[in-house]
Amino acid sequence: MEEKRYDVGALRRSEIIGGLAYLPIFLIGSQYLAVWLVTLITGSRNVSDLIGPTNFVFTGLNALAFALIFRRYLADQARRIQARGWALFGDLLLGFLVYIGLAMLASRAVALLQVLLHADYQNANQDAVEKSLFTAPVFAILSACVLAPIGEELLFRGLVFCGLYRKSRILAYALSMLLFALVHLLSSMFNQPIAVTLMALLVYLPHGFALAWTYERSGSICGCIFLHAVMNAISFLAIHALK
Repeated sequence: MEEKRYDVGALRRSEIIGGLAYLPIFLIGSQYLAVWLVTLITGSRNVSDLIGPTNFVFTGLNALAFALIFRRYLADQARRIQARGWALFGDLLLGFLVYIGLAMLASRAVALLQVLLHADYQNANQDAVEKSLFTAPVFAILSACVLAPIGEELLFRGLVFCGLYRKSRILAYALSMLLFALVHLLSSMFNQPIAVTLMALLVYLPHGFALAWTYERSGSICGCIFLHAVMNAISFLAIHALK
């Protein structure tokens, strides 16, 4: 049976230029700006104790910036929700099931690699998220379940996936998945063994694939934003339940 696909839309030239211009700020500048703003407001210099507020400001700045840059694209994508109707929820459910299946396979692969490579798997990004959740839960929830999904989906599924889709579907999938995973590893990938980085990469690739697949199937990035938020919320519930 042929897989259903819908038109993923298109970015305007000005949106592509704006997104690419903001990308270095997203990767480097916005993090330093967030730290500076939080330390200025709180008067504290102990950044490790301000992970929650700092991440909230960081994700907030980026969500606002990308929403402004891609405002016309986002408005067009929002109108697609009404066109898809209740069928969109079916697409989101399928996307979530795809994610669960791939995440389980990735978990088994990581466990096998730990044995084969004699490496201890540690996810610095996950550790920071857990610390933020228990020290500043409100900031953590707003960051992960509202702001980060907006900014990250507009960047990885909007600028990267949608921008490349008409040129090469395979490249759109591969690059959006890889960049999405690498961004979550930037804080630790150069300070740990390559084997650990590769295992962490495996953990994030299912997220990227499921979200890109959902975007392609539903034809609206708004559904991806919602699904991304649900994934993070369920992850938080799991973290809380296991503690």
